[in-house]
Amino acid sequence: MRLLSSSLIGSAAEIAVGAFSEGQLRLVFMKANLDGAVPERSYGKAELVAKTVEEAKRAATGSGAEEERRALCDFVLLVAEKVAPSEPGGMRPGTPFWRLRESARGDGLDLRADFETTADSWGETTTRRTGIRLLPLDEPAAPLSDEITALEADFDRLGWAVAKDCYRRAVRALVEGRFEDANSGIRAMFESVLVETATIKGFVSTKQGDGGQAINFLKDQQKVLADRDGGWFIHGLWLITHTNGPHPGTSTAGEAHFRFQALTAATRYLIDRFAPA
Repeated sequence: MRLLSSSLIGSAAEIAVGAFSEGQLRLVFMKANLDGAVPERSYGKAELVAKTVEEAKRAATGSGAEEERRALCDFVLLVAEKVAPSEPGGMRPGTPFWRLRESARGDGLDLRADFETTADSWGETTTRRTGIRLLPLDEPAAPLSDEITALEADFDRLGWAVAKDCYRRAVRALVEGRFEDANSGIRAMFESVLVETATIKGFVSTKQGDGGQAINFLKDQQKVLADRDGGWFIHGLWLITHTNGPHPGTSTAGEAHFRFQALTAATRYLIDRFAPA
């Protein structure tokens, strides 16, 4: 795996100083396999964390340092687990977990707290946190590996199975060089997301291919997507998907990559705005 940025590691280190006692910090370093980087002498928690992280980052720089880079990632996850919300929707702007998530997003990653809800024989439900993950933010090659992207995780969370299926087919086509198929798949994904997003606000889809109607609903009827507040952006991308699409010889590699990245970013925008975690 790649080395996490100094910004993300530094954010985790800063939060760790306030979240753990000195004894707990040493246990965290041990769990993350960073105990070899712990200094023999330090004066206070801040210096202990700073020296350990600096040494660990030096060891993780360069080729062949996979285990060292993994250890730093595990450190970030352990800090995140300490400050994560105890229930879905419990994250608030300015909290340690929120600050750490924003640092992760700046590094091209998304920090996720996973939850599971179960019901007993009496119908009483219990929600518990099941883990913390760092997911790549919408990297085109990631869905073909054993990893899952943050976008796919959102599709799973929201139950948007059609959007997820179209997204994965578009990724596969893009990686395999089938650019017309990639354009077709990413357009279908975007249309599904538009309809699902509008449905959250009360839109009722009557037929397949209601992407344009969903945009009009958000822009005109509900006015929750004003022209100068995302409306023109989303509508413009929607119009682009209708040109040089799934027809042989009409789409270049550059155009296909642009569409994939632009529509993926627009989908992230809609989810973060209308269906945030």
